[in-house]
Amino acid sequence: MKFSIELPVQFRDIDVMGHVNNATYLQYMETARVELARRLGQVREGFRASFIVASARCEFKKPIREERQITVSVWVSRIGVRSWDLDYSIRGPGRVQYAVGRTTQVAYDYKTRTAVQISGKLKRKLAKYVEASVKFRETG
Repeated sequence: MKFSIELPVQFRDIDVMGHVNNATYLQYMETARVELARRLGQVREGFRASFIVASARCEFKKPIREERQITVSVWVSRIGVRSWDLDYSIRGPGRVQYAVGRTTQVAYDYKTRTAVQISGKLKRKLAKYVEASVKFRETG
């Protein structure tokens, strides 16, 4: 199951080239990730989460130029022992796809500052959001 949120495209998101700046796509992904984490009970004590982001990738398909709102969908594409992958799709009206992405989260204990195993409870919650992995362009 995919988790989706609607986000406004802010004036500040647009760069001098007249489209949404590439770094902003990662912020859109972050917003969706945090909302999903809240839903899963991973964000507690204010904004402190029970994970860290180990890597992030975004592949741009089409520039966002004149949209006022986008839809960011996020889902789980891999669950490991200590980490899991979240995949993303950023779309506009008419299901126009602007970008896809992936982040790898690592279960983390902030007190000991070490990676830990994903709990069985979290694995069960994550499993509800498992979908097929994003297909990135071949490089080479």
